[in-house]
Amino acid sequence: MTQTPAPGHPLPDWDELARRLAQRPRRRVKLANFRESAVLVPLIETPADAHPPGESPARHLSELLYIVRTTSLPTHAGQVAFPGGKREPHDPTLTETALREATEEVGIPAAAVRVLGTLDDVPTPMGFVITPIVGLIRGPVQLQLHAGEVAHTFTAGLHQLPATYNNAGQADWQGFRYTMHEFLYEGQRIWGATAAITLQLLDTLSLLAAPPRDPEALR
Repeated sequence: MTQTPAPGHPLPDWDELARRLAQRPRRRVKLANFRESAVLVPLIETPADAHPPGESPARHLSELLYIVRTTSLPTHAGQVAFPGGKREPHDPTLTETALREATEEVGIPAAAVRVLGTLDDVPTPMGFVITPIVGLIRGPVQLQLHAGEVAHTFTAGLHQLPATYNNAGQADWQGFRYTMHEFLYEGQRIWGATAAITLQLLDTLSLLAAPPRDPEALR
């Protein structure tokens, strides 16, 4: 059973989040014929003048940036996602994959991202294993969308997301079992791997306790 935090539940500061990400046991997944991929999980920090002086900006309006993919893509068409894609041979690390894809898809330069850490790998039925890279971007953010891949973007408040969570049960695919999650946020359905990644982050932030994982499930 999940728990929604009380209104105003404070976020840890970004240094503390980085420590939590470094200290949590991270689940790595290697599956035959699955391709390595990575996404950037973009935390947007409000401008310094948008909160009272002397208080950490991480304790105020912090948001996650999501993209909505175009309907013309061969995979994940029309879905809510984080910026990302498959690892290319010239990417030295999966962190570089996430940063490169974020630049290509939404115009966020790698130099503008403070990488805070990595969440658990998330396999998908499309044959990818996604490594989520959590990154902090200080706003205001000027986005340049790749018209062929990104239809539009939206942001979701970290404090508002927990109340929109649903456990959508189990699904089976080619002998693999998945735990399904979704967030119904202001008309947007965040589901699949993106919901699983969002849940991991909210759990790490102590904003929403993740339900116990089925030991036979990949996620």
